[in-house]
Amino acid sequence: DVEKYSAYKYFQEEDIENIKNLLNQFHFSYGEINNDNALFLANSLVKHVENLKMQNKLDHNFKLNFTSTFIPPNGDYQNYGIMAAIDHINALKDLVKRFPKFADLPKIYGGGSYGGYLALLIAKIAPWYVDGVIDNSGSALPPLNYILGREMEHSYGDYYEDFPHNRIIFFLKTHWTRKENSPYFFNNENYFIRTLLNKDHLILQSQKNKNIIYVSYHSDKDPLTPANFKQQTMQILKILGYDVSLNLIDENKIDGKFIKNLDHGCGIPDKALFRKELPLMLEKLQKRKSFMQENSISYPCGNKVFIFKDVGDKFELVIKD
Repeated sequence: DVEKYSAYKYFQEEDIENIKNLLNQFHFSYGEINNDNALFLANSLVKHVENLKMQNKLDHNFKLNFTSTFIPPNGDYQNYGIMAAIDHINALKDLVKRFPKFADLPKIYGGGSYGGYLALLIAKIAPWYVDGVIDNSGSALPPLNYILGREMEHSYGDYYEDFPHNRIIFFLKTHWTRKENSPYFFNNENYFIRTLLNKDHLILQSQKNKNIIYVSYHSDKDPLTPANFKQQTMQILKILGYDVSLNLIDENKIDGKFIKNLDHGCGIPDKALFRKELPLMLEKLQKRKSFMQENSISYPCGNKVFIFKDVGDKFELVIKD
């Protein structure tokens, strides 16, 4: 049931305030504005702008910038990385509990963009449950735009849609904020634990398991996640003794089939990525034994310590001041 797990679009208070400001900007008359009539008023304003353009009273390139919010189902929200990575480990543990023979199989994580970042983050928070990582364009330094989007200046949100007379910028529901008096204040410690380019953390990771194979692709012109941060991360991993293969993509490597461009993700579909890299990784892992054994790892971040650990059937995070 897809709908059960699908986010829905919703005008939150900030989105309605934005519509109000745009209506006022065009001296557009309206009474009370709420979620029942916000969409109607927004569409009316778009029509008004279209008419002004037709009368040459407004620049033809002008666009209204609306905002909206994606609300995940079941009370979920965007935590960026940590909760999703923990969920993956809990899913693994549940799978092995149901099908014990799976415990001996290689544990490989992979994906593109945020999926690639999650695969790399899982290797950080639970290295003893990782044999390999296949990453395409995962960010070594998480972009604040996706964590604090609405509070970032000139943010294009998590996703946007362009239309002839307007653009809708969508933000994923989050509790994180830069307001220091909020219990959800996103401080430096919360950023550090999500960062992959951290030499001290990578050393701690290597002490738990340095037998992880890394395969990574990244455009050297990536406009969203700079390649130099990925290069530095992979270089440290290599020095620590990991098997690392970083495919830095320049225009000479564009073949139009597998690698299509130098944009974020290089135009590589996940399916093609795994079809190419998974057999090679499985071949490398053929003679290696993969185990399921409980462990824990602690990462100091500023004044806090983030402890990721197995507790019976669960994998948990404890934060100590």
